[in-house]
Amino acid sequence: MDKLALTTRFLMFTGFFLAGACAVVLAILAKPELYDYYHNRATLDQLGAQNERIKELTDQYAARIQLIEDEPGILKRFSTSTFGQKPQAPDTVFPEAGSQKLKAETEKILKAETQPKPVDPIPAWLTRVIDPTNRTALFLAGAALVFITFIFFGSPHIKTP
Repeated sequence: MDKLALTTRFLMFTGFFLAGACAVVLAILAKPELYDYYHNRATLDQLGAQNERIKELTDQYAARIQLIEDEPGILKRFSTSTFGQKPQAPDTVFPEAGSQKLKAETEKILKAETQPKPVDPIPAWLTRVIDPTNRTALFLAGAALVFITFIFFGSPHIKTP
C-alpha cells in the first residue's frame, strides 16, 4: 500500500476509534463521576453565595455600629423603625402603619426575595446520558464502533516477498 492509503487508513482508524472510546467512557463515567461533579459544583456555588451574603451583612453591621459610635443621637432615630417605639416629639402627630394588608404584602415580598430559585445543576445533555436506556445504548454503540474500527481499519495485509 502506498503512503497516502496508509495515512488515510490511520486517520480513519483514529477518528472512529476515538469516537467509540469517548462514547464508552462517557457511558461509564456519566452517573457516578459527572453527576456528583455537577452536584458538588452547585453546592459550592451556593455556599459561596451564602458567604458573600454574610460578608455584606457584616459590612453593613460594622457601618451601622461605626455610625452609632460617631453620632450617639442617631439611636433615637433608629429606635422608631428598629424597635417599634413611638417617636417622642411634642405637638406632632405621627401616622401609624398598622394595616394588616400592608404587613401581609411586605411578608410576601420578603419571602419571595429570600427563597432561592431552584436551579438544576445537571446539564440537559447529562440528564439524557444518565437515563439507563440511553446510557446502555451509548455504551453498546461505542463498543460496536471500536469493534468495527478494529475489523475494518486494523493492520493492513502486507504481502511479503
